[in-house]
Amino acid sequence: MPTRIRSLPGCSKMATPSSEPDPLRLGIFGGTFDPPHLGHVSLTRALQESGALDEILWIPAGVPPHKPASPRTSPELRLQMVRAAIDGCAHQSVSDIELLREGPSYTVDTLRALRSEYPKATPVLIMGSDQFAELAGWHEAEELVQIAEVCVLPRGGVELATAQPRLDVVWRAADVAPVDVSSSEIRRHVREGRPYGHLVPMAVAEIIEREGLYLE
Repeated sequence: MPTRIRSLPGCSKMATPSSEPDPLRLGIFGGTFDPPHLGHVSLTRALQESGALDEILWIPAGVPPHKPASPRTSPELRLQMVRAAIDGCAHQSVSDIELLREGPSYTVDTLRALRSEYPKATPVLIMGSDQFAELAGWHEAEELVQIAEVCVLPRGGVELATAQPRLDVVWRAADVAPVDVSSSEIRRHVREGRPYGHLVPMAVAEIIEREGLYLE
């Protein structure tokens, strides 16, 4: 099926009389966040500043179905690191909804649960272009794109022009710069004794050092 692209927020539109406020655009930002880094934080801030999203809900994954062997850090510490990373970030919060769920964490299940928690919000799933290209293969993908819109970020060297999934999905390309840092890179820096403080928020670096994370 074809994809549908809506105009980006901030583009000029013909005004129409309405007494109803625009629904809250809630960005759903999932990942293992092992650890969360400055690229994650700058990305979410840029999406808010551009007007694409009003609020960001970070959701650390429990057992990602596409990464059965990860994450290596406990759910409690990853949740703690995300809270530390977004401390002071307006209109950003974190949910443990997937960490409390047993078994694989499917995005569609999370969106169903959030729909009842945020009934008046428009959920917008934030994902990389590499994930977007494979979206049709996700668990119950057709229902997923009925629940949420998708905001696609440049990632993994996958061009948006070639990342079109065969789904009837409302999506938009995020007008943000690619993130040039990864969690795996940070873990490698720690393991090899190389500096990494410039890659993560200071409060996250303190947790990594205090807990002795990523040394093996």
